[in-house]
Amino acid sequence: MSLRSQLPIQASFSALQDITVLHKIRKIVIENKVTFCSLHDRIMAISDYSEPLTQLLTQGECKWGGVDSWIDYPALGITSNDIPGLIRMATDPELYDQDGDEAESWAPVHAWRALGQLRAEAAIVPLLQQSLEYEDHEGWRDWMTSELPTVFSMIGALGIPALAELIRDRTKSGWQRTIPVEGLERIAKTQPEVTAQCIAILQDELAHFEENDPEMNAFVIGSLVELRVMEAVPLIEQAFAAEKVDELFNGDWDDVQVSLGLKSPDEGPRKRYELPRSLIERDSLPIALSGFDATDYQRQKAKKKAKRKQQAAARRTNRKKK
Repeated sequence: MSLRSQLPIQASFSALQDITVLHKIRKIVIENKVTFCSLHDRIMAISDYSEPLTQLLTQGECKWGGVDSWIDYPALGITSNDIPGLIRMATDPELYDQDGDEAESWAPVHAWRALGQLRAEAAIVPLLQQSLEYEDHEGWRDWMTSELPTVFSMIGALGIPALAELIRDRTKSGWQRTIPVEGLERIAKTQPEVTAQCIAILQDELAHFEENDPEMNAFVIGSLVELRVMEAVPLIEQAFAAEKVDELFNGDWDDVQVSLGLKSPDEGPRKRYELPRSLIERDSLPIALSGFDATDYQRQKAKKKAKRKQQAAARRTNRKKK
């Protein structure tokens, strides 16, 4: 049982003078093996939010899935006036540090989903920064990588400048820039009026393939292939020829040509793909995938299966900060 369910949110320490409440707190402290200082921090962190945002502290576990599975947050009375509070909740370290079985630990996910529904442009930079802060936390990283691009696509064209700025920041690794890359890809898919703008940003980034790490080039190429940007083919070929593309994500140059319809699957030789052991350990991919003979179709099928396993693991992850 969470501390929050045992103690009213709105309780303030001035109201805790009542002897009955003090006895109750003493019992909670003993049962949960926490100090009065940590309990104070917990109460203050939770009670710092007001209606209607306090509702997000009690919603509990989020359903894993598309936006159709998300709560209608405006229906809870949450409006654009609540955007500053939602940003604070979506980046609140006190909430990120809660155990995964605490209802309030899910509040950041509810908050960023609400920000997407409200098309809160002001949320993009704080959310991107938060994704960098929790890059090494497997549970949060998986949720952010999966959902923040969707949030950014909901915000739409207003978010393009902020996403482009991080994409161009070569002090960040390819992994750190994958969220804004995918965010641009999804905006390009859902808002035709800015598709050309998004594609131009991605192509411009790939033009710097010599400066980028191979992972970043692979992410950008993956988005260009997904968007069927045929004019990028010569540039993609140059990046592969320079051996500046991580072939794990999209395959090699032959695979990309097949994906774009420039070659038939029969034209490429069967290849044996090796997943780096470091990646297997980092992302908990099954060892069985460390080496296999595959056509492009079989390779993509294996990647999708591995991704589903990652998502299932993320849902079960205790998201307490390590």
